[in-house]
Amino acid sequence: MKRLWDVFAGVLALNFLVVIGLAAWLRSGGHLNRDRIDQIKLVLFPPSAPEAPTTQPSDPTTRPTMVLEALLAHKSNLPAGQQVDFVQKTFDQRQYELEQKDQLLGQRQAQLDLVQQKLTDDRTTFEAERKVFQDQQAQAAKLASDAGFQKSLDLYSAMQPKQVKAVFAGLDDDVVKDYFAAMDPLAVKKIIAEFKSPDETARVEKIMEKIRKGEPTSRPING
Repeated sequence: MKRLWDVFAGVLALNFLVVIGLAAWLRSGGHLNRDRIDQIKLVLFPPSAPEAPTTQPSDPTTRPTMVLEALLAHKSNLPAGQQVDFVQKTFDQRQYELEQKDQLLGQRQAQLDLVQQKLTDDRTTFEAERKVFQDQQAQAAKLASDAGFQKSLDLYSAMQPKQVKAVFAGLDDDVVKDYFAAMDPLAVKKIIAEFKSPDETARVEKIMEKIRKGEPTSRPING
């Protein structure tokens, strides 16, 4: 056996000397560069094959089995019946935790629904209050307009037709139409008689035509 080892060692030493000599010849002749040195290293010392990963794959389809195996690994010293009881209790605990989380999420959703309903109710109340306020403003403006119109109507009815004609000459046709519609017909006839020029007559005819067609007034009128 020792002789066989000596022969084997001699062969290795001879091969080593051959390699050294070959390397010296290549270097002296300019045939040895960095790339060739790297190639020689790959031949003499090939890289070892990569080791297989020791971690288990994270495939979701295998995860329950991996969890079960991990649980059983901690209780491998127990009888089969106790291992089953342990697994059952573990999964019951997990199920209870999931149910608690689901209940908590349900409570939070209910709270969000209450807040949303409160916001909706508050907005509805606000819109209703705003409408009441707007209606009150409109009613106040109507009353003020009615009062002002009625006061002016009483004033024009007490004036001479020629004076009223001079005032109406500076008003819009729709405003004159409203006063004509609210005044006594006899007073209107006297005022119209003061409009004598062709332009004035044409304007009065246009205004009276609006009254005959029943066009709406430009402002509220108190009877």
